[in-house]
Amino acid sequence: MSSASPFRRSVPELSSNRGARFLQSLLVGSAQFAGFWSAVVLPFAMLALVASGSAAERAPLFAALLIANVVALRLGHGYNQD
Repeated sequence: MSSASPFRRSVPELSSNRGARFLQSLLVGSAQFAGFWSAVVLPFAMLALVASGSAAERAPLFAALLIANVVALRLGHGYNQD
């Protein structure tokens, strides 16, 4: 007969699992927050380039802003949806 209890769990196992889940939710939430608000702000920077007429002169910058906006839209897609 075994003396090990099936109901006994080690304390470090539970706390590390809880800590890992908390860290994961914190990182995912932060990435979604940053992605959402970047997707809101980046179009204004692109609009400023177009309005000033320097979008054609600085095409690589405009393309980088456009790509960053698409990435931010993807990252921030699920922000604040419960």
